Amino acid sequence: MRTVTLWQDKVPEREKWSNCIWSIAFKPDGSQIIVAAGNRVLVYDATDGDLVHSLKGHKESVFCVAYSRHGKKFASGGADKQVIIWTHKAEGILKYNHNESIQCLAYNPVTQQLASGTASDLGLWSPEQKSVSKRKVNSKILCMSWTNDGLHVALGLFSGHISIRDKFGEEKADVVRQAPIWTLAWNPVQTKTDPTDVLVVGCWDQTLSFYKVSGQEYGREHRLEFDPCSIDFFSSGDYFVLGGSGKKVQLWSREGVMLGDLGEREDWIWSVAVRPRQNNVVIGCNDGSVVMYQVVFSTVHGLYQDRYAYRDVMTDVIIQHLVTEQKVRIRCKDYVKKIAVYRDRLAVQLPDKVLIYEVSHDDPLDMHYKNIEKIKQKFVCSLLVVTTHHIILCQERKLQLYSFHGVLEREWNLDALIRYIKVVGGAAQREGLLVGLKNGHVMKIFVDNAFPVTLIKQATAVRCLDLSCRRKKLAVVDETSNLLVYDLDSQQLMYQEPNANSVAWNTEMEDMLAYSGSNMLCIKTGNFPPHMQKLQGFVVGFKGSKIFCLHYISMQTIDVPQSASLYRYIEKKDFETAYRVACLGVTEADWRLLALDALQSLRFDIARKAFIRIRDVRYIDLLNRVTQQYGNKTALTHEEEMLVTAQVLAFQGKYAEAAQYFGRAKSFHMAVEMYTELRKWDEAKHWAQQSEKAGPKKIDLGSGILPVPNADKVPDSVPGMPQPPQEDSVAQGLILKQAASSEEDGDLRAAGEMYMTAGQHRKAVEIFVKIAALDSLIEVVRQLPNTETTLLTMAVKAFRAQQHYAFAKEAIIKLGDISQLIALHMESHRWDEAFQLSNQYPEYAAQIYLPWAEWLAFNDRFDDALDAYKKAKRPDLSLQMIEKLTHNAVVERRFKDAANYFWRLAVEMVSAPVPDGLSPEEALHRNEKVQENFWELRRRADIYYAYSYIHAYIQEPFTTLLPENVFNCALFLWNILASNSFSAKPVGQLLNQGDEIALTDPEGAPGDRPRRPEAQQGQPSQQTAYMLKEVPLGISRVYILYALAKQAQSLGAFKLARTAYDKLQVLRVPPTWQHQIDLSCLAIRSKAYSDQDDLLPVCNWCMTTNPLLRNNLDSCTNCGHPFIRTFLGFDILPLVEFQPESDISTQEALKLIALEPNARKENNSDGWRESTRGGAEVMSLDTGPMPGDEGGTDLFVQKMLDAASYFVPGEPFQPVRIDRETLAELRPEEIYTADFRRFSPSLPIRYFRSMIPEVAIAVCGSCGNFFHQETWELEFLQNKCCPYCGSKEIDLKPSEKEAKSIASL
Repeated sequence: MRTVTLWQDKVPEREKWSNCIWSIAFKPDGSQIIVAAGNRVLVYDATDGDLVHSLKGHKESVFCVAYSRHGKKFASGGADKQVIIWTHKAEGILKYNHNESIQCLAYNPVTQQLASGTASDLGLWSPEQKSVSKRKVNSKILCMSWTNDGLHVALGLFSGHISIRDKFGEEKADVVRQAPIWTLAWNPVQTKTDPTDVLVVGCWDQTLSFYKVSGQEYGREHRLEFDPCSIDFFSSGDYFVLGGSGKKVQLWSREGVMLGDLGEREDWIWSVAVRPRQNNVVIGCNDGSVVMYQVVFSTVHGLYQDRYAYRDVMTDVIIQHLVTEQKVRIRCKDYVKKIAVYRDRLAVQLPDKVLIYEVSHDDPLDMHYKNIEKIKQKFVCSLLVVTTHHIILCQERKLQLYSFHGVLEREWNLDALIRYIKVVGGAAQREGLLVGLKNGHVMKIFVDNAFPVTLIKQATAVRCLDLSCRRKKLAVVDETSNLLVYDLDSQQLMYQEPNANSVAWNTEMEDMLAYSGSNMLCIKTGNFPPHMQKLQGFVVGFKGSKIFCLHYISMQTIDVPQSASLYRYIEKKDFETAYRVACLGVTEADWRLLALDALQSLRFDIARKAFIRIRDVRYIDLLNRVTQQYGNKTALTHEEEMLVTAQVLAFQGKYAEAAQYFGRAKSFHMAVEMYTELRKWDEAKHWAQQSEKAGPKKIDLGSGILPVPNADKVPDSVPGMPQPPQEDSVAQGLILKQAASSEEDGDLRAAGEMYMTAGQHRKAVEIFVKIAALDSLIEVVRQLPNTETTLLTMAVKAFRAQQHYAFAKEAIIKLGDISQLIALHMESHRWDEAFQLSNQYPEYAAQIYLPWAEWLAFNDRFDDALDAYKKAKRPDLSLQMIEKLTHNAVVERRFKDAANYFWRLAVEMVSAPVPDGLSPEEALHRNEKVQENFWELRRRADIYYAYSYIHAYIQEPFTTLLPENVFNCALFLWNILASNSFSAKPVGQLLNQGDEIALTDPEGAPGDRPRRPEAQQGQPSQQTAYMLKEVPLGISRVYILYALAKQAQSLGAFKLARTAYDKLQVLRVPPTWQHQIDLSCLAIRSKAYSDQDDLLPVCNWCMTTNPLLRNNLDSCTNCGHPFIRTFLGFDILPLVEFQPESDISTQEALKLIALEPNARKENNSDGWRESTRGGAEVMSLDTGPMPGDEGGTDLFVQKMLDAASYFVPGEPFQPVRIDRETLAELRPEEIYTADFRRFSPSLPIRYFRSMIPEVAIAVCGSCGNFFHQETWELEFLQNKCCPYCGSKEIDLKPSEKEAKSIASL
């Protein structure tokens, strides 16, 4: 360590003001220095010491200055009791006062809060505050310092107290000393081992002490020989400087180790400051001088082979293993002056002793050093080296040998100054030293010999030197930067190189050295020109392929390639030296190059070692074979050399050249074998022909020249393949071999083609089927005769698996299998061709219809699929298909489609043929069950058809339905679903099938489950007595009740509306509806608890007025006659059902209805007739009595009234029975029939009479549902079909219908 004075200045005395420098501070960026001198604040340029500003703002002496951390402003304070804030441009911007003179200032590094200390108080000011916060103190504040985090400030008082306070001025700790605390400072950087803030305190009892934030003493106290006046830390926190009455500025470590004096002045040093992030120190003295020093930390280090030791933070030693990069720190806790390393020894010189360390173990990579000796003497030397049992001190011309016990054993006085010294090894206590002198002599000294040995004498001074690993060559770098290499045996100069500043021999190779100079690294091997690359620093070591380079104080390990030296030795065919160079460290490619060149040069020993290095088993195996064959021979013939060279070239992949060498050696068979193993059949055939021309020679195609994978698995013959005749040529054998090898290599297409060429059809078919090579397979099929049914069947399976119709058809036709051909047509969905074949071969027709039906169903052609199922005699599959369609329609909320599918399901079920083998009783029972299920499925269709309108009304934003239609539709649904007679059987049971699809939801649609209190669980409550027990899947109770309640309220059916709203209260309704339902429920209670009379239905048979809600399948509550509704609006039609007497056949009944009625007698000549109807007197102009006339002669009405009089409530409803006379009296235009016999003979014809002929009614001839004629015509014009069943048959006029019925009879 040394100090350089950069600049200095002396402040002159002005008038009565002293020029004493009381305080100094740096700008945070280090560019400026502010100085408190006299009554002025001086601003210096830190680089050259020029005075930038001389600020006049104080009236008295300025005692303190401080710069803020962000560098935008600084402050000054003095005896005039004022603090002035200045900008970084030296402009005063603020001033505030204290009651006493300002002794010290300090900026908080985080909050920019300014602390000012006086004899009586502590002031805290921040830019955000308008006033200064002041706190009283018991004694004068002499100094202060903030911690780096800005949380604490330490005050040094004249009374000897150290007050540690928080940033608000509250005292946290108090330390008492015996003398004034003139200076203190916090370390700005915490250590990793002990992350705590440390305070350094300089007391005027001439001591230096350390404390923590808590006030606890940290470390030991140090005695000084002077009064400390100023302390400041370096930015790194590793060192601090101290100045005071001793007139010296000292450098100390953070642990309190005095490292030395930086400078000495003639007067007291009142203030010191360290330049941020630099090693510059400025001091201010009592005589007004300002001095800037630069501290130069010299490098103290030592190196031996791959162990490098250097000094860190002046007191520690770090040992680094340059290969493993492992580091170990030794804390000496004192100033380290010199370091020396040798083998397992480490010597560290401290100011008053020398410490000797050794590695704990014999492991060459071990880094655990332990102290074994202490030489407690103070030595003065310029160089220090260590051996196994001694240390050698060098001072100018003198060398002194000390034992580890501090005993001077030997001393050498040389002729010139010693410039370089190095331990070059040797036995313990007999080590040799290499010494370079200023006069150019190079000496070799043994520690056990008092007489130096002169090795070389040259004219120029020695700068650096090194001895080769075998101690036969000496490399010297002189003062003129020349590298000179001497042969020590002959003491002759071997060669020299310019531009060198350091040199190092390779410790593992005699002829290789490295030197550096002019920012270049040069590696010289033997007499070859040096290999150069860029490098900064000095070469200090060379081991193997690693060069150790010192750049400033850091040691770098550089991996250098040895390829250049290796190539040069290979060119010279010096394989031994080339191998030694390669052992230093080369790439795998370089090893392979060396091995191949050595092998081609027939240096088998070098080649083997090189191949072993890269673990190339192939070449090692080749060497084993070659050495086995030629190992005992001292020399090889020309032909043998050709063979060896050919094999080497083949292993290198140079097959063409290898084949040429085989040819020159007359070993054509080896070329054939090589190309056979390589699967290069054309070349193999070429050399086989050359072999045949040269003469007959057996060629073993199964031996091996090259290590081809699985070459040992290539068969000599293919199983199942006939062996070629003995007279076949070698080329023919190669073709067969090529086919087998191609199959093993995975090239199956090529193998199959070769087998096909060779006539091996079975093998070819198997291969082509395996790889699905259909184009090649069809070629084989075309070559096969018709008798090869097995191979043709294999081909057909392959074509069908790959769905290649044309090839499969061709193969089947060749095979002659009609059944398989029809199956192919069906697989490829070529139904026309399949049916064409079935026409030619009727015995195969039955197997077509079922796949045809399944294909139609898959392609959504359901009607055609039903016909196909019938032709296939599989009505069960037809029902199953419709059942699935029905379920999907319900799930997808297509309720009209669901109704249509239910109707079709009922029709298909009732029209299904009767199974064979049933007894008459079983057939009768089945017939009754089928009829019952037919009407139940039709009822399901009615329910879903009606619910489609309710669902559309709820879900769609707009509707064309009238309120009356929605009301009638919802009322119809509720009366049907609430009936006890409504069946909830699964559809599968209705179809008499075991495979069921659940189309009923026992819990109803989501959100429809009644909410009942837990106390009432298991008991039927009054509110839920009329709730729906079960509803079909997809139908919502909430939707039906909501539509019913809303429309009933608007139409005046308040009783019904209240009932519906009450039922909604126990159901889970959508949250958006709840508020509206609650309001409507309250509003309906203000209405009369009754329904409008005109809304109550009247039975057309018994003329009974019925309530709106009924639980009897929408029938009359008195007579049980079902209300016949139109299926476009769902209002009740004036229809009454009747049946002819049992002795009247259907044909006779239809004929009687079709006849014109008999003429009635007229009571009045003018045509007016008086009668009583419905309890009212009626006068009508008619040719006969009106229906319902009491005095009329309408036989049908009489029969109807007679039947009503005999009706017993509770009995099942039976239509009125009509005799022949009554049938003959009926008008055809008033009669409507629904003929269900078209679906099954077991189903009846239903007869209806319109009681009000003026109401135009239409009936669908397919489903038997009734409509208003006007709405039916409009619907039919729009959709061209019945909205219920989709049929296009229409019946508008009963007379036309009867005519058609009679015609059909």
